[in-house]
Amino acid sequence: MRFCRIICVAALLSACMCPLQAARAQEGGSEQTQEKHEYYKIQDIEVAAPKQVGPVVEDKSEPASVSTLPRQTIETFGGPAQVNPYTVLNKLMPSVNSESMDAYGLVKESNIRIRGQSAFSFGSLSQTVNGAPIGISTGYGASGNYIDLENINTMSLYRGPIPADKGFGFGDAAGVLDMQVLGPSYTRRAIIEQKLGTYNFNRTYGRLDSGELATGTRVFGSFSHALADKWRGTGDAERLNFMGGLAQPLFDNRLNLEVYALYNKFNQDEYRPLTYAQTRSQSFYRGFDFTGEMTGTPSVDYAYYGYNRQYFDEWSMFGKLEAKLWQGATASFRPYYAGNDGRRYNTAANSAKASGKGYTYTVMDYEQRQFGYFAEIEQKLDPVTVKLGYWYQNLALYPPVPASVRTFNLQDYGSYFGSWSNLAEVGDRIFHSPYLQTKTDLGKVHLSAGLRYLSVNFPSVTAYNTAGVPDGTYDDVLDTLLTPNANLSAKKTAKDVWLPNAGISYDLTDQLSARFMYGRTYACPPQGPFYNGYSKYLAKFQAAGITFQSLWDDMKLETADNFDVGLRFANGTFSLSPTFYYSRHYNKQVTVYDSLVGGSYSQTNAEAESIGGELEASWKATSWLTLFGAGSYNRFTFTKNLNTALNTTLNIKGNQVPDVPLWQAKFGAIAKYDKLTFTPTYRYMDLRYGDVQNKQSVNGYHIVDLSVAYDIPNVLGSKKVTLTLDLQNILDQRYIAVIRSSDDSTANSSIYYYPGAPFNAVAGIRLEF
Repeated sequence: MRFCRIICVAALLSACMCPLQAARAQEGGSEQTQEKHEYYKIQDIEVAAPKQVGPVVEDKSEPASVSTLPRQTIETFGGPAQVNPYTVLNKLMPSVNSESMDAYGLVKESNIRIRGQSAFSFGSLSQTVNGAPIGISTGYGASGNYIDLENINTMSLYRGPIPADKGFGFGDAAGVLDMQVLGPSYTRRAIIEQKLGTYNFNRTYGRLDSGELATGTRVFGSFSHALADKWRGTGDAERLNFMGGLAQPLFDNRLNLEVYALYNKFNQDEYRPLTYAQTRSQSFYRGFDFTGEMTGTPSVDYAYYGYNRQYFDEWSMFGKLEAKLWQGATASFRPYYAGNDGRRYNTAANSAKASGKGYTYTVMDYEQRQFGYFAEIEQKLDPVTVKLGYWYQNLALYPPVPASVRTFNLQDYGSYFGSWSNLAEVGDRIFHSPYLQTKTDLGKVHLSAGLRYLSVNFPSVTAYNTAGVPDGTYDDVLDTLLTPNANLSAKKTAKDVWLPNAGISYDLTDQLSARFMYGRTYACPPQGPFYNGYSKYLAKFQAAGITFQSLWDDMKLETADNFDVGLRFANGTFSLSPTFYYSRHYNKQVTVYDSLVGGSYSQTNAEAESIGGELEASWKATSWLTLFGAGSYNRFTFTKNLNTALNTTLNIKGNQVPDVPLWQAKFGAIAKYDKLTFTPTYRYMDLRYGDVQNKQSVNGYHIVDLSVAYDIPNVLGSKKVTLTLDLQNILDQRYIAVIRSSDDSTANSSIYYYPGAPFNAVAGIRLEF
C-alpha cells in the first residue's frame, strides 16, 4: 500500500508535466486565435457565453453571489460514486465545508456548512431540483442522495443574498443549491458505466435516451446500483436508483410539458463516532467502530453494529407545463410530489449508559409526504423583465417531532420490547409564498430587485400516554384506544416574514464588473428540540406555569440580513472573482438556561454575525493546462454570551461557532493532452472547534485527490469508451472529517467526531453509444 501511494503521489506531481513536450508543438494552433462560444442550458434558457476559463461559470452582470457548475464539471469532480452533490461543492467552492465520514458518500451522512452556517435542507439550505424543494432531509439519511449526478445538467450555488424567485424550502439562510435535471436528449444515445474499487466498491450505471420521435416526444430512463463495505468496522452501504423523464411539445411548441419520476432505495450500517478524548489519539481514527458480533453481554452488545443502522425508500414526481402567451410573456405551472419511509436503529453512540432497565437501543420510524407547486408568469418589457409567482407546499412528516420511537431492552443474545419512548401525531406544515422579482439592463448598469412574502404553519402535535401501549407498527398502534397527553400537545401556529432583495452590477470595462447586493434570508427552527426540551423538564415547566403551547407559539423564524460586495474579471484566459460579505442573524435557535425552569432548552432568541471574504480564480495557462483555485476567510460568532444550566454565563462572545474553519483553500489543475486528462485537486481545512467555548480543537488537514480519464473513440461498436481512475486521499491523511454539534454546544454536550476515510482507489469504464 505504501508503494502504491508513492506511485500515486509521483503521478500527481507529474500530471501537469508529462504532456508538456508533446503539447508544445500544438500550442500555436489556430484554436487559441479564435474566440469560441459555448451554449449552457441553465434553467431551461439557452444563453451564449464566452468559453469558460475554468470549471466554474459566473455571469459578469449578475449582482448575486452565484456560481454555476456545468455538466462536465459535475462529471469530473463528482467523485467515484457520482451521487453526492456536496462532493463537487467541497472540491471547488469557497466557504463550503462538507466532508463525508463514508469513503464514497453513498448516503447523506455528511455535514455541510456554507459561510459558517449549518446547511441542512430541513433548516437553512434550500436544496432544489429544477427550482423545487424536493426531498427534504428529515435526519442524517432521509432523504438520501436521491439523484445520480449523471442525470444533473447544471448545479448553481447561491451564497448570501438570494433573489425572490430562488430559495424555497425550510430556509435559505445558508444558501441555495439548485440542480437542473439533464432532460431527455434530442438525439438517441445510451450510456453504460461500471466501476470497481477498494472496500469492495461496486457501481453500475446506465441511461437510455430515445431521441426526438416523430411526435416530438423525448424520453429517457436510467438505473444505478452501488454497494461498498464500510472502511472501518463491520457493515456496508447499498443504494438502488431508477429515474425517468419525458418531454413533449404541444400546439406547435406553444405549450411544453416535462415530467420526471424517480425511486431511490438505500440502507446503511452506521459509523461509530469518537469522543473528543479519543480524537487526541490517531490510533482511534482507523479501527474503532461498533462491534461486529454479539457476545451475550448487554454492556458490550449495546454497541453491536446491527443496532446502529438505517434503511429508506424514497420516491418523487415533478414536472413543468410552460405556455407561451403574448409577446414576451410565458406562464408556467410546476407541481411536485415526494415521499419516503424509513427506519433508524440507534444505541448510545459514545458511552454505555445503562438505564434503570439495563442497556437499550431505540427504533425510530420516519415518514414524509410532500406536495407543492409553483405558478409563475414572466413578462419581458425591454429592458425590464418581471417575474411574478406563487409557491405552495404541504409537508406531512415525522420526525421532527419524534412521533414514533420505541425502546428495546437488551438481554443475553437478544432483546425484547420495552416501551414507546415517544408516540404522537404530527399535523401538516403549510407554506404560502407569493414573490416578485425584477431585472433590468441599462447599458453598463444591471439592476435587480425583488420581494417575497412567506407564511409558515408549524404543525399541531397530539401526544399520547405510552404506559401500557404494546409493541406494533405506528399505524396499528394509532388505531387502538390511546389516551392523549395534553401536557405535550399543541395546536398549530403560524409565522410570517417579508424577504426583500436588491442588487446592482456595473461594467467598469468589457472585462471587469463591480457588484453589490442586499437580501434577507430565513430559516425554520427544527421543532424536535423544543418538544424534547419541554418533555425533559415537564414537571418544572408545569410548576412555573409554562405550557407546551406557549413554548410552541413562541418559536420564531430565523432571519438574516446579508450584504455582498465584489468584483468579477474575465478575459477568456484568466478569471478572478473576490467577494466580501457581512451577515447579521436574528432569532437564531440555541439552547439556553431558564431560571424559572431550572434547566436548559431550545429558544429562538440568539443573535450572531458572520464576516468574511471569498476568492475564486481560474487561469488557462496553456492550450492543455488550466489552473483554478478558491479560498475563503470566515468569522462566524455570537454577539452575546449564553447562560448555562448551572446559571452561570458562558463567555463565548467573539468565539468561533463550532465546526467553522477560519481559513479554507482549494486548488486544482486540468491537464489535457489528446485523449488523456489529469485532474489533481488539493484542499486545506483550517483548525476547527467542536464546542462554542472553543475548548475542543480539531487540527486542520490537507487532502489530495487525483482523477484520470482516457477517451478511446469507436471501440466495441460504441461512439466512445472512457477509462477512469479516481484516487482519493492520496497522502493517506488521518483527520476528523465530520463534527456533529449544535452551534451552541459546550464542552460537556454530546459532540460527535467522525474520522475521514483513508486512501482509496476506484477504476471504471464508460461506454457511450
